[in-house]
Amino acid sequence: MNSFNQTPRIIKKYGNRRLYDEVDSRYVNFSDLRTLVMEGKQFRVVVEKTNEDQTAKLLLQIFLEMELSGQYLFSDQALRSLIVLNNSPAKSVIDLYLKNMLSFQPAK
Repeated sequence: MNSFNQTPRIIKKYGNRRLYDEVDSRYVNFSDLRTLVMEGKQFRVVVEKTNEDQTAKLLLQIFLEMELSGQYLFSDQALRSLIVLNNSPAKSVIDLYLKNMLSFQPAK
């Protein structure tokens, strides 16, 4: 089954910055969320009081932690290019290309 067709589990983010996984009924941390990503499991991180979706922010934090720990995916030049592309008229085309390219997942 394609992991992108799953109903995502809800991770509640509380005011004290704690994250609670409603499926497993336990508090989780970035490492736990990274494991979910690596396992292909879908989740949404929402603020408990407002229901604001903060999934992208948490995924970026996980990515940044990986980069800062030496698990580099992008070179300096690639990161600079992505920053410049963010203000480019071609942003929507690049976004679509990256989504299609990155949606490929090798067989496990």
